[in-house]
Amino acid sequence: MRLKNVLITVKNVDRATRFYYDLFGLNVVLDQDDNVVLAVGLVLQDKKYGKGLWE
Repeated sequence: MRLKNVLITVKNVDRATRFYYDLFGLNVVLDQDDNVVLAVGLVLQDKKYGKGLWE
């Protein structure tokens, strides 16, 4: 089995997208407003769609 994506729930998708671009240089592959797929399979999802692992 091979891991393809990692999903992280965030409070602000735009801010998180900028953070991962500035820190790691990850470009946006797909932008669906409240869900953004970045290079290398990192997915950012707005927190309103589900609770995170530690909540």
